[in-house]
Amino acid sequence: MNIISTSFKFLVENSNNPLLIFTHEGAVKYFNHSAEFLTDMHLSLKLFRLAMNYASHSFGSRTVYIDLTYGMDRFYAITVLYENENELCIYLYRTPRATIPKDLSFDGFTPTDINILLEANIELFKIKYNNRLTLFTDYSLPKFQMQQNSFSMLLRKLFEQFQDTKEINITLKIKIGETIIIQKKKYPIVLFEIKSDSRERKNDESIEKLSLENHITAYFHRESIILEIPCILSD
Repeated sequence: MNIISTSFKFLVENSNNPLLIFTHEGAVKYFNHSAEFLTDMHLSLKLFRLAMNYASHSFGSRTVYIDLTYGMDRFYAITVLYENENELCIYLYRTPRATIPKDLSFDGFTPTDINILLEANIELFKIKYNNRLTLFTDYSLPKFQMQQNSFSMLLRKLFEQFQDTKEINITLKIKIGETIIIQKKKYPIVLFEIKSDSRERKNDESIEKLSLENHITAYFHRESIILEIPCILSD
């Protein structure tokens, strides 16, 4: 018989996927490092109710594939576990972010002023959209490598989601405190957010596909979409 010396608690605490254990009343009894941002009282209560809804009818575990977004994190599935009536556990599986291939070719990429490209697409969108649109942007963003046509197509798909809203707020800025490594070099990440009181969701799949083609990670919320864009600076 093999004896395992590794601490399973250490593995759980340092897992990249969040895990929370609730009391039967819904209070958070334990959470690992990845779940710290989910312990807000309002959010943890939502997770407890989610776990209750998807728990198996008898003791044991049940895995459900479900698309969830909390903050800047997306999850594609959850496992709900319980072996007694006093504790309920939920384990969330993170959706992988867009990956940058090590041998990324810059064929088709052009040094681009993203503000100029964004404003050009906004002007095209405003031909049909007559309501309030506000843009908050950092005009000091440097030019960086982009596939201009593909990114413009992505922006048009995004704007279509908000065609029938009364007001749109768009934000473009550098993400503070995070970088991305491409071909052994660190680059900043640009955050793009488009938000309103609601949005259509019929283009989510095509937006996801276009984002991945541009090595962009997309986060879908009920009232907004956020893009993490690699700021690949020219040498």
